[in-house]
Amino acid sequence: MDKLKNTLSVIDAVVPPGSKVVYLDIPLHLNVGDLLIYKGTEQFFKERKYQVLARRTDKTSMKWLSENRNLPKDVILLMHGGGNFGDLYGHHQRLREAVVERFPHHKIVYMPQTVHFKDQSKMLQSAQIIRQHKNLTIFCRDERSKKILEEHFCKDVRLCPDMAHALWNVFPKQSANHIQRETLWMIRKDIEETKVDGLPGMPGPEGYEDWEDICTEQDRSRTRVYLNFERVNRTLNTRLFNTPQKWSDYTDTLVNRVNSYFMAHDTVVTSRMHGHILCCLLGVKTKLLDNSYGKNSGYYASWTKDVPDCELITL
Repeated sequence: MDKLKNTLSVIDAVVPPGSKVVYLDIPLHLNVGDLLIYKGTEQFFKERKYQVLARRTDKTSMKWLSENRNLPKDVILLMHGGGNFGDLYGHHQRLREAVVERFPHHKIVYMPQTVHFKDQSKMLQSAQIIRQHKNLTIFCRDERSKKILEEHFCKDVRLCPDMAHALWNVFPKQSANHIQRETLWMIRKDIEETKVDGLPGMPGPEGYEDWEDICTEQDRSRTRVYLNFERVNRTLNTRLFNTPQKWSDYTDTLVNRVNSYFMAHDTVVTSRMHGHILCCLLGVKTKLLDNSYGKNSGYYASWTKDVPDCELITL
């Protein structure tokens, strides 16, 4: 895990410490995996002493583009990383395309991503837009993504672990007195749903959880408040609410609660990549299942196969 955190330094050659940056596409939703990427990215910024001139959530990033056409040339635009590069989550891909179209003379960096397109024609359409940019670097989390990106999207593609690894030695570590339960079954229930038929010991759907189950009604209520803040900011063409700061403070509390929940289990069996990465950060035993298109097995092979108490389960 020390090595994985240190490997994030590959970003330094592209975005040197002390750089002036804008951070776009911050996740304003309750996918805790995306929040771990977000927290790791902010930790990385802090350690590198970046000058963050603006932060915008995924709900107001597009609006920011239209309002800031005269950005100083030494500012680097950074796009939040994760697993939404492709056609499963169209809003985020359209934002990536818009950034390269509206800032053709700025350095742009897509933070570590996994790539997946179901529709080849949509991939080619997106690639036609993105590859026009002459100062774009794309970091990616696995060899398969790197191959797709180099062939179609960008000449400057670099392998990098997920940004959540910046949280190593920031989060607590599990000890024996944390453990209160045997196994947490954390299985995806969304569009990347995992087939788990035949897995020994697997409970029925009522016996496993996803991020939405771990989050509370209060979390959902608070998220709606912040979404309304962003709606007002867009509608009134204002920054009346500093949503990124309020969201950052609230999600610190949320992530700490999730950490405690994970550490209360002896083992976590999960098809969530960041369920797995979180276990690595906390020192919790983890058994990783693949998602619907091989993202998890690709990540495991590239980065976490040598982390103690980690296992990839193939069905």
